[in-house]
Amino acid sequence: MKKLSRFLATTEGKFLTFIGALVVLSFAYYFYAMSTRANLPTPEITINEQDHVRGTVGGKVTLVEFGDFQCPACAAYEPIVRQVIADNAGTLQFVFKHFPLTQIHQNALLSAKASEAAALQGKFWEMHDILYDKQTEWSGSLNARDMFVGYATTLGLDAAKFSTDLNNASIEDKIVAEYKEGVSLGVQGTPTFFLNGKKLDNPGSVDAFNKLIKEAAASSN
Repeated sequence: MKKLSRFLATTEGKFLTFIGALVVLSFAYYFYAMSTRANLPTPEITINEQDHVRGTVGGKVTLVEFGDFQCPACAAYEPIVRQVIADNAGTLQFVFKHFPLTQIHQNALLSAKASEAAALQGKFWEMHDILYDKQTEWSGSLNARDMFVGYATTLGLDAAKFSTDLNNASIEDKIVAEYKEGVSLGVQGTPTFFLNGKKLDNPGSVDAFNKLIKEAAASSN
């Protein structure tokens, strides 16, 4: 019995030592991972010649929207965004980037492709606007592709080329790249706005947007 007791005591001691060492290693790994993450460079929004810019190109203030054409909240914000661009002419450049929420919006990716197919014929913003203006018309449609071709025809585009370009792999690559950029910046839903690289809590009015833009312009002087 004494031998058994000593054995059990020794075994228990070794087990507790092992558990203690495991806990220490776990904490050490956690703090190492956190310190490594803290030293990683903060992702920055990239603006290049492939991006779609509205307003004042090269303006001192840049407002970036990650949006989804099928998102009702994006459509609701669109009149505000258009007015903000008009109110800040000479100061604001507005950039739209794709963030299609394909898990919940069946036509999100196709509508993004439609805007890029129109861009290949020089009419991204015209298609951008009509997609938002007519969102309720095509949003739940099982025939959205034909509707988009119809919009292209209305805009005076070459409908045959537009239809072919909807299958252009480079278009999807561009959309996916912008989506991944959004993810790297912490975008989780749409619309998400960044003002001079800083993520915003979505302002609820034109005046609120204009106030932030004026402050950003003043701080950049």
